[in-house]
Amino acid sequence: MNTRRHLTDEQRHLAIARLRVGGRQSDVARELGVSQSVISRLASRHRSTGTVCDRPRRGAPRVTDCNDDQYLRTYALRHRYASATELQASLQDVRGTRVSRQTIRNRLHRFGLNARRPLQVTPLTPRHRRERLQWAQDHVTWTMQQWSTVPLHHCHNYRQAECAL
Repeated sequence: MNTRRHLTDEQRHLAIARLRVGGRQSDVARELGVSQSVISRLASRHRSTGTVCDRPRRGAPRVTDCNDDQYLRTYALRHRYASATELQASLQDVRGTRVSRQTIRNRLHRFGLNARRPLQVTPLTPRHRRERLQWAQDHVTWTMQQWSTVPLHHCHNYRQAECAL
C-alpha cells in the first residue's frame, strides 16, 4: 500500500474477529485496504496485550476531544469566512476549551477544511445578463465557417496548445 492509513477501532476488532475464525492475514488486509504487515502487527499486539487499542504514546495529550473537534467543524461550515482567531474565541466561549490558532487550523485540516482565498469576480448586473443573452441569441445559428473568421483575442488566458486548435 502506498498510502498510510490508520485502522479505526471497529476495523481492528473486525480484523481480530476474522483472524479468530481462521481467516488469513493477507485476506483480511486486502479486505481492509492495508498491508499484511499492519494485520500481522495488530494480531501480535492482540496476543501480547489482549487488546487492540493503541499503546500510550509520548508527547502532550490532545487538548481537544471529539466533541470539541465536531463543534469546530460545524462552526467552520456554518461560518465559512470565520478566521482561526474567531473560531478560537468561539470554542473558548462555548466549550471552555482554550487552544492555539495553529491547533484550530490543524483540526480543520483533518476534516478537509483548508483556507482558500475566494475568487474576486465582479457580479453581473441585469444589463450584463441581458446583453449576454442577446449576444447568445444572435450567434446561436452561426456555422463553423462563420466562427472560423472570429479572431481569438483571449488566447493569453489559455495554454498555447489550446489556442492552436
